[in-house]
Amino acid sequence: MDPIKATRDYYNENAERWTALKNNSFHHQEQFKRFTKNIPSGANIIDIGCAGGIHVPLFMGIGRDLQYTGIDISETFIEIAKTRYPQIDFREGNIADATTLPKTAFDGFWAAAVLMHIPYEQWPQMFDNIKNLTTSGAVGFICLPTERPSDTENKRHFTILNPEEQIAEIQKNNWAIIEKGIVDGFTKKGIWHWYLVRLP
Repeated sequence: MDPIKATRDYYNENAERWTALKNNSFHHQEQFKRFTKNIPSGANIIDIGCAGGIHVPLFMGIGRDLQYTGIDISETFIEIAKTRYPQIDFREGNIADATTLPKTAFDGFWAAAVLMHIPYEQWPQMFDNIKNLTTSGAVGFICLPTERPSDTENKRHFTILNPEEQIAEIQKNNWAIIEKGIVDGFTKKGIWHWYLVRLP
């Protein structure tokens, strides 16, 4: 089965439960503060893999001066997000498929715990799509695991790279790493590595 379809199917089937369990909207608060310090007030930001709108409270609070758009491959997540925040722009979109993405040029992107769901062979296209979605010098946030973060029974796809490989993937696209660090996950500690990046 197509690994992206398998991941989409998993989240469509489990979106309600997932939204109820993963409800700490401020899990990345410290990283979000660093992110906002590197982008201008009023910047237009795309949240890649927005799920049910988990990060929206950060954007409505600390990032209240930012313009927000959320995308996710799961139509069920998008329905939940639209119900919670009807005033906000949410759309279905697959970051590995340019035909599904907005035509707007964004000043920055937020991609917390999502890019690992794209198969590694599609990462070049994924990076190109992010570049084409953003303006010159855009700033982004990425968070990736160094091992599978949860149970192995579900069919979600995970591309797992060690920290050195993650950094190499970022840098070979000529993206500068502004800051980096480690943050605990919901189910496992110490496996999530985050990067604040600036595009050419």
